[in-house]
Amino acid sequence: MPDMIGMNLIARHGIKALVALVAIGVVCMVAEPYLAASPSASRSKSTEADSRPRVEVVHPRRITVARRLQTNATLDAFEETDLFAKVSGYLSDVRVDIGDHVKAGQVLAVIDIPEMEQELAEAKAQLKSKQSSLESARRGLERYKANITLQDALLKRREELSTGHWISDRVLDEVRANAEIAKADFGVAEANSALAAAQVDLAAAAVEKIKTLLAYRQIVAPFDGVVARRLVNRGDLVQAATATRTTPSAGSLFTVQRIDIIRVFCDVPENDVPHLRVADPAIVKPYGFDGKSFIGKVTRFSSRLDPETRNMRTEIDLLNPEERLYPGMYAEVSLEMNRRPDALTVPAAAVGSDGGGTFVYTVTNNRITRLAIEIGVADNGRIEVTAGLSEETPVVATIKGVPPPGTAVQPATVRENP
Repeated sequence: MPDMIGMNLIARHGIKALVALVAIGVVCMVAEPYLAASPSASRSKSTEADSRPRVEVVHPRRITVARRLQTNATLDAFEETDLFAKVSGYLSDVRVDIGDHVKAGQVLAVIDIPEMEQELAEAKAQLKSKQSSLESARRGLERYKANITLQDALLKRREELSTGHWISDRVLDEVRANAEIAKADFGVAEANSALAAAQVDLAAAAVEKIKTLLAYRQIVAPFDGVVARRLVNRGDLVQAATATRTTPSAGSLFTVQRIDIIRVFCDVPENDVPHLRVADPAIVKPYGFDGKSFIGKVTRFSSRLDPETRNMRTEIDLLNPEERLYPGMYAEVSLEMNRRPDALTVPAAAVGSDGGGTFVYTVTNNRITRLAIEIGVADNGRIEVTAGLSEETPVVATIKGVPPPGTAVQPATVRENP
């Protein structure tokens, strides 16, 4: 009975069922190629993308760069002098020792010279004698001057009387001769007075000379400083200075140094000399200070290169109020030359150079492109770019292993450590 009913339904709806089956078959036939092809195409495109090499790119950064030089240096006193004896004698007193602080003009030692004191007494006596002679010559000069006045008056009176023939010509001639003799005597007296004055000046100069030499009995400090060397003791016989150009400190009694300011001397190589300027920043690290730095500036340089080393002597002055720095120390100096604030820079590894010039690689439309640039200062692993690059241009972080220009790549922007 049910079979009959189903057959009737099939008979009654057969045409509709057949149409539905045909439609389903057509849909399946059309969809089958797409369903089969879609996963394959996706995998193909993914494989193509993955086959492109991956390169890291960075963007140029603006920082302060400078040309830096690391070199060794020697510390020296701001002023140093060897003190000598100007006169020979025995040291009667030595008042300082090494390490003592002294003030300008302070007496460091005294030399005993008894024979020179006797010479001074003799010179003073000679001066007094010459001064007496000068006084006598001046009195004689006044006397001769008065005689001239008298003889001139007599001559005038005789000439008046001669007009009336009251006196003879012989008497008049005698009066005239006496007047001329008085003038000649005055000239001689004037010369003697000048000679006596010159002898007084000479005797006074001799006294002052001995006084000056006696002043050298005291060895005094030329400036505020520290006694660095003491080479004598009381009772030592010291001779007048015997230093020469080849042995400048031979025979010195003391060495005094000024160390409230320290001179730091270093040598700048020829390649760096054109970039050196007065007031360039400098960092000084003396050995033995556990890396402690002292900040200073270039104070002066010699403006000449040593013909043997091709280096230029350069000085940095450091304030040393606590006197922690000592002459003779060694130090490491870092000079900062040609400082360039706000310079456009890229990593040094990103810059290449060949026969075609200096260049970097950039990525344009996902392909490697070579870009010519001009560079400036290199500092701390970065290089200043002076032309050919903008801040927005992505630059391949390193030229090592970069595919040839035109190669398709996958750029990946990386962030640099500041």
